Amino acid sequence: MSTMDQIQKEIGMYGRILGAVVCLFAGAAMAAEYAPSAIDGWQSIIFKGHTDYQRDGECVRATSSQAASGLIQEVNQPLASNPILTWRWQADAPIEPGKNAPEKDKAGDDFVARAYVIQEGFFPWQTKALNYVWSREHPVGSYWPNPFTSNAMMVVVQTGESGLGEWHTFHRDVRADFKTYFDIDAHTADAVAVMTDTDNTGGTAQACYQLPAFELTK
Repeated sequence: MSTMDQIQKEIGMYGRILGAVVCLFAGAAMAAEYAPSAIDGWQSIIFKGHTDYQRDGECVRATSSQAASGLIQEVNQPLASNPILTWRWQADAPIEPGKNAPEKDKAGDDFVARAYVIQEGFFPWQTKALNYVWSREHPVGSYWPNPFTSNAMMVVVQTGESGLGEWHTFHRDVRADFKTYFDIDAHTADAVAVMTDTDNTGGTAQACYQLPAFELTK
């Protein structure tokens, strides 16, 4: 079966938004596949190798060795009534050892922790993603287009080795962020995701997540 045939099969099984995500990340891998996840309510999306995600007490622990796979969940969240996405993460060490490649280059596009929010376009190639990352080298507030696709914007919410071994909580107004970074008025968030990946640098990494969710409307 060809790569495109496999993608079309997975689109049929898991819905249009997951097919759009494959197009969003197509530059990052030669093929993608979906698989059941050990985490209830979440689907695995695998690009290269396999980042392992397992429940570890109250968190989901991600372990990656030269791999790129994530967890994704469809949400269909109206942003006018509730645009605030919340998540937590913790890591004890940065990616190691790995190649010393800049994060803005394809060879360095790996992060010990990332959280995504995805807004589906009418066509798959119009899908946009905000990609909140723990950067190795850029200060908080930095942002740049993903080196594989300009439809994903990298936004640094944590940087360097400061805070290793501690839990960090984030609250983002994603409707405001879509306007700031893409100049679009996003009415819904269609999916959220996390990924710990080390395929481009060839290193290893581990992080623990309390998975992203939209805050309950009061």
